[in-house]
Amino acid sequence: MAGSFKKIDYRLRPAKHAERIMLIDLFKRMRFAPIETYQYIGFGSVAFIDFRMVHKALGIKDLISIEDTDDRHEKDRFRHNNPYEGLLLHFGNSNEVLPKINLKKQSLVWLDYDGSLSKSMANDLAIVGRNVPSGSFVAVTFPAFIQPTGPSRETELNRLKEEFPDFLKEHDKATELDGPKYARFGRSVLGALLEKAVSDADAGHQDPEQIRSVKQICFFKYRDGIPMATIGWLIISKSDAETFDMCNFDDLNYVRTGNEPFQIKIPLITPLEVREMERRLPNLDTANDLNWIPKEERSNFLNVYRYLPHFASVEQI
Repeated sequence: MAGSFKKIDYRLRPAKHAERIMLIDLFKRMRFAPIETYQYIGFGSVAFIDFRMVHKALGIKDLISIEDTDDRHEKDRFRHNNPYEGLLLHFGNSNEVLPKINLKKQSLVWLDYDGSLSKSMANDLAIVGRNVPSGSFVAVTFPAFIQPTGPSRETELNRLKEEFPDFLKEHDKATELDGPKYARFGRSVLGALLEKAVSDADAGHQDPEQIRSVKQICFFKYRDGIPMATIGWLIISKSDAETFDMCNFDDLNYVRTGNEPFQIKIPLITPLEVREMERRLPNLDTANDLNWIPKEERSNFLNVYRYLPHFASVEQI
């Protein structure tokens, strides 16, 4: 979404922070090539948070940020906030910019949209999928909800029917997209269209070992306000199948290869409760002396404690 940086304070998103660290942990397991030799492509916005984290945690120097603006003053602001000389800024819509980027290098691509699920996102995925080599990762993030009531609900349903006619039929109702169904719909649509793009691009390949396939590796749902979903895939050739197995992604508790997402739920707990639960790790789930902390919050903490942001506060008495 163009100009979203003027509406959202990206510093105040604990679930998003957790998601970023989870993805970085996943990237650290990749064995297809030294991770520092990859390029990272994303939508940095004015804070460039994920770019800073990727560079510091992984040593990736080849950084490309796509910023959807043509405004001279906004461009100037982006340039002044650019944290690294080696971070290249490309201004314009992602549909226009992605075809101009060299995607023949192994890549980590995170298309982190603020706008609604759309055919434009699928087109971006297709551009990436057709071009990136084996061992590349691509993810898409989008708001995962349809309005519960009002005329905009039907307008959105009709738009989705028009843009994805192979996945929504004329008689389908908006209830088909309510609640968790919307994120699953997005996962199904975008995954299928990415697979088609990769398959079509490799259809004439002479060496069957170099034919690529798409493997879903993560499916997150979270909310720092509105519900969001992120789906991530690895694009792997047959020759890299053994390397893929060596990555041991399944050891990460948040890896999801199917239709059920990992829910990033930030626990609503006090600093004292954090300390008490940390003391019981890794056996928090059997710590019966902490029953005074709600079970749901203990469970949420156990799932994400490694990825929580650290906050410091000064309390006045």
